[in-house]
Amino acid sequence: MGRLFWKFFVFVWMAQLAAISCLAWLVWLAGERRAGVSEVATGPLAASLVHAAALTLQYAGPAAFAQWSNELTGPTVLAIDDTGREVLNRPIPQRTLEDLRRLQSGQQATPEILSVRLGGGEHYLLFSIDQAPRGPAPRGPLPGAAWMRALPPPALIATLAGSVLTAALLALYIAKPVRSLRRALNAAAAGDLNRRVSADIGRRHDELADLGQEFDRMAQRLQASMAAQRQLLHDVSHEVRSPLARVQAAVELMREDPSKLVAMLEHIDADIARIDQLVGELLTLSRLEAGEGIGEQQRIDLGELVSEIVDDVRFEAQSNSSTIMWTEHEQVMASGTPLLLHSAIENVVRNALQHAPGSDILIEADIDRDLKLYCLRVIDHGPGLAPQELQRMFEPFFRGRKAQTSGHGLGLAIARRSIEAHGGTIMASNSVDGGLCVKIVLPYRDALRT
Repeated sequence: MGRLFWKFFVFVWMAQLAAISCLAWLVWLAGERRAGVSEVATGPLAASLVHAAALTLQYAGPAAFAQWSNELTGPTVLAIDDTGREVLNRPIPQRTLEDLRRLQSGQQATPEILSVRLGGGEHYLLFSIDQAPRGPAPRGPLPGAAWMRALPPPALIATLAGSVLTAALLALYIAKPVRSLRRALNAAAAGDLNRRVSADIGRRHDELADLGQEFDRMAQRLQASMAAQRQLLHDVSHEVRSPLARVQAAVELMREDPSKLVAMLEHIDADIARIDQLVGELLTLSRLEAGEGIGEQQRIDLGELVSEIVDDVRFEAQSNSSTIMWTEHEQVMASGTPLLLHSAIENVVRNALQHAPGSDILIEADIDRDLKLYCLRVIDHGPGLAPQELQRMFEPFFRGRKAQTSGHGLGLAIARRSIEAHGGTIMASNSVDGGLCVKIVLPYRDALRT
């Protein structure tokens, strides 16, 4: 058992003991008050009893009064002298004395209270109470086996046992998932992200169960992120190794045959440019994933932005025997970074041209005025992608099996991060009549007729 278990156990048990003690004290106090209630009795019966007791005490003496009191059942008659001592040394509750003074101070005569003076000059005040006061508690050790009766009753023992059991169960209920979570955290700190705590917590439905589920989701995301980082490192190494190997080979050729210097320098420049492009794309992707690539927000006309991209790409489409069909629409103003959005949409359009040479590229735009969303679709009539490839299309360094280009596979990954950084979404699906459809949805501020 851990420290948390014992802390909860001691705290809960002490709280229960305090509650039990307070409750027992209140019950005892109520019983003491009931036992100590000895108010002066009134009425004809009390008056007759007090009158008889007064005659017995006055003419027969204290011994006869004691015998008469012992034989009396029901109400009790007490006799106190001027010092407040009872003739038979029975304790008089303070409340009873207060009631007696209150009755004596009244304006009306009280037949239930009589004053008697004995032959020796002793003066006693007699009155009746409904219940006899208890005698003084015996001193010294309890006689015989009476000490056994001083032990707590079975109800008290059962209550204490129940409090110990409930405190232990509650402490275990709280400490068990915390221990499981601690073991999982230690495993995660050691690099083991396969540990999950939901199975150890069980079917409970509380904040600790929610915490365990959140830990499992965090561990799963970290595991996926680390796997993606390892894959990214592998892909970057692979992408950089090839141009570096070509540069190294070109240098060796120049050493062996200086006459090939100009041709080899051209190859080296191309490979260096390829590496520079790769590093630039990686830096852009890294800044977007870190949320640092947006920069200053500007007002952007999305329709005009798409028209500029189409005009730039049309020359490449003509050399590729492709046709781009695009119809300008009303003015739609959004907020963002023009360079990022331009690069993202251009990457999608150029990707359609590269993977579907000789086909028509259809670019459509719709406006959802209720949700204020700008929807752009880029549709080609190429071979499309397999279902498993559609899910990975926007991952870094992914290239489909039918890819005909030698790019790094970072363009669509950067496009996705750029669109998401502007509060939008991008998705891909195969068209019904063949080809690929990439859908971009962006929020806008207002739409004006041109």
